[in-house]
Amino acid sequence: MGSFTGTTRRLLEQAVKKSGRTSTVQLPAAFARNRHPGEQAPQLSDLFRRGEVPLKLYLTLLMLTRKAPHELHRVVADHYWAVLLGYEELNEADPIPDAGTRRIRRGMDTLEKKALLTRERIPGRGFKITVVHPLGSLTAPYITIPIQFWSRGWINVMSARAVFVYLCLRLVLAGRPDEQGAHVSSWDRKCFAISDDTWQRGLKELVALQLVRTETGRVAADIWSTDLHARKVYYLNNTYLREHESPEDSVDVTTPNNKDL
Repeated sequence: MGSFTGTTRRLLEQAVKKSGRTSTVQLPAAFARNRHPGEQAPQLSDLFRRGEVPLKLYLTLLMLTRKAPHELHRVVADHYWAVLLGYEELNEADPIPDAGTRRIRRGMDTLEKKALLTRERIPGRGFKITVVHPLGSLTAPYITIPIQFWSRGWINVMSARAVFVYLCLRLVLAGRPDEQGAHVSSWDRKCFAISDDTWQRGLKELVALQLVRTETGRVAADIWSTDLHARKVYYLNNTYLREHESPEDSVDVTTPNNKDL
């Protein structure tokens, strides 16, 4: 995971402003969820398996390339992305790339091999990047990621697990206000191609970050059932994410104060 410093805050705010977006990044439901369990893993699950850096890079590049042909207008060096996502803190007067930049280069290579972007090297400047956006129509329900996910630094301090679970919940709770929650069934999790361990650990982190809350409520198993049973219900704290900056670093979810979910 990265960190959220004064430098990353400035770069993230600048990136969001240059993106031209004012509210959310929209992604089709198929990016995160299959229609039936057992199909080829959705893009989100596949990116999670490739690692934290490819996942965060791809989401950030989607945010920055709003309009077709989805080209990044600014040519930047790899160490820019390392600082933006909090993997390095470089001396701006004499930037010497280190381990964080190497992680970015491997992440870019992964995305290129997955045909999610193309890069053209511009000598002495960096790479011109064109991003391949997810296929699928934006018919409801679809995923919306608040722009504050970047400008408030949340993307930097989340683990890949937390990002994965957060986007799944953004789809399940699409269009619902903060006070309206939903149960996420085992069928849902299979359609997301997310393991129980990843789900539980990602949720624990999101609760610790105050971006998600849970309670036990009486809900139906699915839309075809009228029988109510005690089940865990999940709520997004959208207002908190929009109005608060992330902590400077990731949270510790191993402390006794954080209950198992």
